[in-house]
Amino acid sequence: MKKVLLASSALVAGAAFAAPAMAADGEIVWSAWTQFHVSSTGVDSDSQGDGGDTNKGVDFNTNSEIALDYSATADNGLTYGLHIELEADQNTENNSDENHIFLEGDFGRVELGDQDSAADRLMVSGSSVGFQFGMYGNYTGSVLGNDDYTKSTGARTASDLNDSSDDTKITYFTPTFNGFKAGVSFAPDSDTGNTESGNGTGVDNHFDAGINYSGNFNDFSIDAGLVAATEERSAAGSDDVTYIGVGGGIMVGYAGFSAAVGYIHDDFEDSDEIDTVDVGLAYTTGPWSASIGAAWSERDVDGGSDIEYTAYSAGVGYQIAPGLSTWVAGSVGEYEGAAEDFTNLQAGVAVSF
Repeated sequence: MKKVLLASSALVAGAAFAAPAMAADGEIVWSAWTQFHVSSTGVDSDSQGDGGDTNKGVDFNTNSEIALDYSATADNGLTYGLHIELEADQNTENNSDENHIFLEGDFGRVELGDQDSAADRLMVSGSSVGFQFGMYGNYTGSVLGNDDYTKSTGARTASDLNDSSDDTKITYFTPTFNGFKAGVSFAPDSDTGNTESGNGTGVDNHFDAGINYSGNFNDFSIDAGLVAATEERSAAGSDDVTYIGVGGGIMVGYAGFSAAVGYIHDDFEDSDEIDTVDVGLAYTTGPWSASIGAAWSERDVDGGSDIEYTAYSAGVGYQIAPGLSTWVAGSVGEYEGAAEDFTNLQAGVAVSF
């Protein structure tokens, strides 16, 4: 589950992603959220595998999770605990999402298990404010990454560095010094949970790291991040490929407004390179929140033609009551050399506690 760490609380409420509950010392705390979505996507294309334009019609679906948190403090001052997220939708193949143990003290914080990596949680991008409403909290990005529409991988927003997602890993975060925090993650492969790797998982020796700054100057807030990642990728009948990615971004907030921009560069050895920029602007006032965003991604295919992707998104959210929110959003985009134009409309209601 990929969530932007620095998104404002009002926007997160609009997207209906509940933050993990804070457990009092020695207590178990349960929390839950569920979303109901109405969506429709149309694709105008001469390159679709089915021979032309498509219209997905109207679709209903849900997205639900139950979370358990536990935290305690030892006599020596060490804080320890766990966080488990259980998938609650029908036909969900994975029975859990994130599942990790943490140890925290003056030395910083260590996390062991299935959790988003350091680079993912320290990165700042336009998606931090610009793509908050919809099915995945970054729904323009999810459409960009959908091969059914692109007929190719590589379209993305600047939050989509290859960061190992929820693969089982070890992560370390430093304490915060004058607003600065750094972190590093290592995952030996792309396995999750109790799976043991056999002859390889396609991704090995993933390392990523990042540094983040968060502070306030008079009435302005500033959040900035720099991240990097590397891993070895393998496929049957071919040599291993080294992936290297770097990225960074900044977000500025003032009087209810938040503006952000992000950039990433992905380099797949002797293969493709991808450059991505995204921007976002959001405003919150009382129970209302709104955001607009744009993403541009270019894939330089080794030995082939470059492919460009663009997408634009806008959404409005309203918190009806504590733990109850709704939103309406839309996006349009174009895939040069792939699925050409697309449109996507969504609305939803969410409850969290």
